[in-house]
Amino acid sequence: MSFPPGSPLSRWLPLLLGCLALCLCSCRTAKSVVAAVEVKPSGFLTHAKEMKEDKRSPFLLNWWTTSKAQQAAADKCRKIYIAPVVHENVRPDKTVVAAVEHDAGWRRRHLPALAKYMRSQFEDAFRKAKDPRYTVVDSPAPDALTLELSLLEWGPNTYTGLITRQAVDFFTLNFGGEVALRNTRGYTAIEGRVVEPRSRQPVFEFADKEYAQVVVLISIQDFRRSGQARFATQQWARELEQLLRAKPGEKVAHSLPVVLFNY
Repeated sequence: MSFPPGSPLSRWLPLLLGCLALCLCSCRTAKSVVAAVEVKPSGFLTHAKEMKEDKRSPFLLNWWTTSKAQQAAADKCRKIYIAPVVHENVRPDKTVVAAVEHDAGWRRRHLPALAKYMRSQFEDAFRKAKDPRYTVVDSPAPDALTLELSLLEWGPNTYTGLITRQAVDFFTLNFGGEVALRNTRGYTAIEGRVVEPRSRQPVFEFADKEYAQVVVLISIQDFRRSGQARFATQQWARELEQLLRAKPGEKVAHSLPVVLFNY
């Protein structure tokens, strides 16, 4: 993506992006307002109707237990088991570009591989944390929390969508296609819960949805069908690990919807 010589946008873009970054980092609701993203959790979560935004969390919807006994029991756990990601109930992809390049059968065949990748990324995030609170275990244990994840939505990247956005960008100001044609971008939604081992009840539930980021310079994720889902998964895994070890009142920043580049 290039800018016309002498374009004011090319001179002011770094400053605009810097201001946007500061605004988004300082306000958690920026994701739901600026990026206009909503997520509807399923029956996979026990407290789906009670979930709401939390300014200290990077996820769109959150629920924390109010039981002091369950929270105290969870706080004593220093191990965590990442269960296989559930993907059997993923919602249909009803976007127009999806019908052009792939059908439900194609997506269904590729869901197991994506679910396996997601589980591995969450395991890696906890294993490779700089200041880990939990040790990842390979099976459920009486002294280990269990992280249960469900893939809620998946709209793979499409070349049709990419070409359409680039064409609009060419004939309009840069980002015209990226911003106006959001439904041509890949998207993924996830939901999950952290279960305390003794009571076998969740102490935390969350849900989130991500569209492919608007990238100024180059977006490697757009050139692979699962690129957006993989990139979002990496972000979610890091954010959840940080949130579960954060101190009371400490905020965990969310990834920006507009970036210079990603890979």
